[in-house]
Amino acid sequence: GKFNEEHIMEIAVYLFDGKKVVDQFITLINPESPIQQYVSKITGITPNMVLRSPKFYEVAKRIVKMTENAVFVAHNVKFDYRVVQLEFERLGFEFHRKTLDTIDLSKELIPGLKTYGLESVCDVLGISNTHRHRADGDARATVELFKILLEKDTEKLISKMASTVEESESQHPFRDLV
Repeated sequence: GKFNEEHIMEIAVYLFDGKKVVDQFITLINPESPIQQYVSKITGITPNMVLRSPKFYEVAKRIVKMTENAVFVAHNVKFDYRVVQLEFERLGFEFHRKTLDTIDLSKELIPGLKTYGLESVCDVLGISNTHRHRADGDARATVELFKILLEKDTEKLISKMASTVEESESQHPFRDLV
């Protein structure tokens, strides 16, 4: 949708303890609004697919519980985090988590790539993503990428950032550290 009018139509949350995924939640979401044709074309998600899916308010508590005391990690975290916050805002709640962006981390720990989109980085690193542009596929690929970034992080910068970053909404203080 238009900026700040987006709705979630699929969500995938992987709870990663630094070594392995310890919990996961994946579901289509009924966005309660039309799905734009270009979005449907990119994702393959049609209005009929989400018709009987849960609405965001029906899964919100699960998301809160799963992400409590966790760092919200995503590739282009500003987008994903903002849209999740927007959905909670519509319900009258605030959603605040520490964040890390695997784009910035990739630029620091894997310098010299032509582009740092999720597909490009995954291709270079041999990470398979058979469900591109779907929440499950992209989130799983991001977990695999994050594992590699943790291995490459000999200075343990990621751990330091994750433990010291204040809740971040508009600007990511860790960018200065990277």
